[in-house]
Amino acid sequence: MSIRTVALRLLQNGRSLLHSIRNTDRLYANCHPRNYHDKIHVVQVGKSQGYLPQGTSNVSATGRHIGYLGAQARRIFVDNILKRVTNTLAADLRRRAASRLVFGDSAPFFALVGVSLASGTGILTKDDELEGVCWEIREAVSKLQWNTPQNDKNYEIIKDDEKSVSLADFVIGPAIAKGCSAVVYATKFKNPNADDPRITIDKETTDVTAFPLALKMMFNYDAESNALSILRAMHRETVPARKHINNEELSEWEAKMEEKKAKLPPHPNIVAIYYAFADQIPALPGSLRMYPDALPARINPQGSGRNMSLFLLMKRYDITLQQYLRDRNTNIRESILLFAQLLEGVAHMNAHGIVHRDLKSDNILLDLSEETDNCPSLVITDFGCCLADKGHGLYLPYNSHDTDRGGNIALMAPEVITAEPGPFTSINYTKADLWTVGTIAYEIFGMKNPFYNVNKEKSSLKNYNYKENDLPPLPSVVPTIVVALIRNILSRSLYKRLDTETAATVMQLHLWAPSAWFRSEGKLPSSNEVMQWLLCLTTKVLCEGRNSSPPSDTIYNINLEDGKNSYHRSISTRSCGRRTMPEYQLIASFLGRVTLSNVRNALKWMQKNV
Repeated sequence: MSIRTVALRLLQNGRSLLHSIRNTDRLYANCHPRNYHDKIHVVQVGKSQGYLPQGTSNVSATGRHIGYLGAQARRIFVDNILKRVTNTLAADLRRRAASRLVFGDSAPFFALVGVSLASGTGILTKDDELEGVCWEIREAVSKLQWNTPQNDKNYEIIKDDEKSVSLADFVIGPAIAKGCSAVVYATKFKNPNADDPRITIDKETTDVTAFPLALKMMFNYDAESNALSILRAMHRETVPARKHINNEELSEWEAKMEEKKAKLPPHPNIVAIYYAFADQIPALPGSLRMYPDALPARINPQGSGRNMSLFLLMKRYDITLQQYLRDRNTNIRESILLFAQLLEGVAHMNAHGIVHRDLKSDNILLDLSEETDNCPSLVITDFGCCLADKGHGLYLPYNSHDTDRGGNIALMAPEVITAEPGPFTSINYTKADLWTVGTIAYEIFGMKNPFYNVNKEKSSLKNYNYKENDLPPLPSVVPTIVVALIRNILSRSLYKRLDTETAATVMQLHLWAPSAWFRSEGKLPSSNEVMQWLLCLTTKVLCEGRNSSPPSDTIYNINLEDGKNSYHRSISTRSCGRRTMPEYQLIASFLGRVTLSNVRNALKWMQKNV
């Protein structure tokens, strides 16, 4: 957009924006201080962490303010779009739209805007003006807060407490996963009325569905047993953390880290981590059997672990992608949606200067709380090997062989595995995660990953010397454009690959765009047709998706009878409108980053490869 257009928009929407800010401040004043959201909560047990957000008030306030912000987003969106319509009905449409947004449904007016765009008679057609419409779409969708913690329906509200969060605040259940660097336990908060400083371990409950949260304990062999050393050594694990609370002991160091470390905003396809805190490693059931070497000497005399480590409190997901694909036969629609979600997650990371560098099917988790036979929600987890440096971005200086290039060697992109160190050498990670997604796509569509050497099979490909013609063909049920996309992102040369955002856009167009766009040889849809389609998707998200979050809903029903907590997990991603929540989240993720130029580039590539 031009400077004049930006200034005009600011002038037009200044009053609404100020009103939104004033109401948002009131929300934070009722719940907890705003500035607490930008600090990482890593504290040593016994140290004060300041004020924690109040749980009960957030439950009711969340629904009210999501509805308020949704109304504000719709009002501003319709007002700005309609002001671009220059026919004689514009003034009347604006008045009626404002009335409808306050007192009724606004969907018909989005349709009128779409008709006006399609007609070509009532819209300014300059590219910068159309990109301005895309900007307004992004703003409108972002104001709905689809990706914020308040929209995470499986979010367990943290209780209002003056002391620091520690293991004593939880009931720790059975172990649900173990890796080479961490172990994960099912967990839940203690009864809020309980006043027991000891760690509570539930040895009787074996059903993990009784626990809404997961507690990840990192193995600490090197870092000193204090919060500062632990955070410094394991800061990568905290990159996707959503809940950030100020801590006086670490505030100066945290401020320096904020200047250097890239920040990853919440996203439907990124793991939901609520807290990171340091605490003493306890003797948990099965610890001597599962990870004896990671235990401190006070628990296992032969152990090599330190007394304290980093704990991550996160949402409990149901299953890894690897287990899901192994145990179930997915249909082609479900596989395509899983692949699209994975691409959106990687596009979000890369757009914020972060590379995962350890993507694999057991580092991808699924939420199965959707109704039966619907596609699960997918998230990327385990950021311990990620690159999140503001100074270098997606490029890593590679001066010696001792430089850490990432995790899984078998799934490293060719430009990473074949890089040679030098005084002025940097490894280009801009499309490294995308290449790894291409290898995982084989698993998603029902085949063996061609780059995994299972049982020392000689048939597996090597990422450092494979030929693109040696890539195995995908099943015949996979659409032609999806096959072409996977083969493109598995190109040995990163310069032949699409960029991550365009690859994700290709999948979004394949899922939602009119099929007629891909049948016309050499004829691309006009800009007005593209804008009409984008406005239609925006209408769905703003008008249909908003009905999926009733203010009074609670996801975990707490029964305090007999002094015990019982958590009954209900549907967190229920169907709304004509689509399911994962589909709406996919559409919202796309609209939250959409640009006309990116859609055009994706369409051009699709027509060449259909």
